[in-house]
Amino acid sequence: MLQTTNVKSLQVGIKHKLMGVDADLRFSGIYPTTNAQACEKGWFCPYLFASARTPQIPRANDFAICQFFGPFLNGDYLMAHKLLSESVHTLSLCDPNPQTDIGTNRMVVVFTGISPYRGSMWSQSRRPGCGTIIFHLLDGCPALVLPVTNRAPICAWSPWTLSQMRTAQHAINPQVAGTGGYSAEWQHEQICEWLDTIVSVQHLSPAIQGRYVEVLGRSVSLVLNGALALDKCQPLLGKLDPERAGIVMFRY
Repeated sequence: MLQTTNVKSLQVGIKHKLMGVDADLRFSGIYPTTNAQACEKGWFCPYLFASARTPQIPRANDFAICQFFGPFLNGDYLMAHKLLSESVHTLSLCDPNPQTDIGTNRMVVVFTGISPYRGSMWSQSRRPGCGTIIFHLLDGCPALVLPVTNRAPICAWSPWTLSQMRTAQHAINPQVAGTGGYSAEWQHEQICEWLDTIVSVQHLSPAIQGRYVEVLGRSVSLVLNGALALDKCQPLLGKLDPERAGIVMFRY
């Protein structure tokens, strides 16, 4: 298993000409929430908010994956390229090079954290014409790349945060998968089941096509394990806010 020894912080700008529009969010794997006051599931919303796309997350329900379908900005694809190029390790189920046409889109899956442009106020990131936000990438958390169909969203995220992962790791009575609390097995199942609905099997590398379910499961495990191992690396994490860190997916 990879071990995080370095955290890279990237300040990125998302250029836009929007005046504040609603984000088109759709949810996969919906189930009733056990805590209507919980807000962790919206941990990645500031990315959309910063670029003038206002997200709305339901309090009554929880979900396996939050999917964003628009409005699209060119910066979304550039964000995927940046996350891929800055990741130290890449797990590729197809050719990951954005310059190579494989006949379909790809998606990069990565564990990351986000921070406001200045101070601790997200309103500072919502700048006119260019949302500015800081992404944190960890060298012990590999990026996963796979080909996807036209059903794939622009970006998506798993609702579980690093803070919830840590709480579960130190719990005396670990949560059982599917009971509302965090368990690594359940998150793994949620992500794999969702990716299975959008993966373009015909565009997978030939060596993987016949056993892609096994390879996909193992690859998602490596991404998750990299995040779970961060509990041993806390002095390195610096400004990484565990309540604003989790697994995201960007199409490119």
